[in-house]
Amino acid sequence: MKRGIGYNRIFFFLIMILMASPTLLFSKEKQGHLAAKPLFRDPIYDGAADPTIIWNKKEKKWFMFYTNRLANAKGLDGVSWVHGTRIGIAESSDGGATWKYRDTCDIQYRLTDYTHWAPEVIDNKGVYHMYLSYVPGVFKDWNHPRWIIHLTSKNLINWKFESKLKLSSERCIDASVFRLPNGTWRMYYNNEIAGKSMFYADSPDLYNWTDSGKKVVSDRGGEGPNVFA
Repeated sequence: MKRGIGYNRIFFFLIMILMASPTLLFSKEKQGHLAAKPLFRDPIYDGAADPTIIWNKKEKKWFMFYTNRLANAKGLDGVSWVHGTRIGIAESSDGGATWKYRDTCDIQYRLTDYTHWAPEVIDNKGVYHMYLSYVPGVFKDWNHPRWIIHLTSKNLINWKFESKLKLSSERCIDASVFRLPNGTWRMYYNNEIAGKSMFYADSPDLYNWTDSGKKVVSDRGGEGPNVFA
């Protein structure tokens, strides 16, 4: 009897310990990969910024699209170091813990000189849509046009030009696209002419956009909006 009581007590205490610390049983399964700091650095120009992340359904991995800047270049005048680059792509096969450089986007809309900023990428009905801030040149200061263009893709690499959006000024950047409860789409963006206030445009189908001409945030300026639920 004493021996039986002893074994019962040992079993009871083991159960209590495991209930208090269930990770003892599953610690190996629970352990993930500790993300690097910084998470990713562009190996070409070391100027990665403005990331947006989307699942590549065909390749079964995450893609990160980002603005690149000439951070490691020497002897550039003014703000030319934030011009003259294409959108970079990094990929992750482990749920976003580690990232490696993949390529730059093939944007099929090219003027003589151009700059790509702040990609917004979404997936809808089997088509990927990008709303890209496009600067038609490489400049030393900020006093030049820039606009948002719409592109589509089937593979997240090659991007077909669809349109240049007609928004509230010729200096609009940093699109954030969000689906409204009624099924239509809204784009929030930065109108630099209006003191960098946030404006919006609406679309029934992601192709045809009507600008509201209205400020969403008017009491202060800002940078790229990011809207989510």
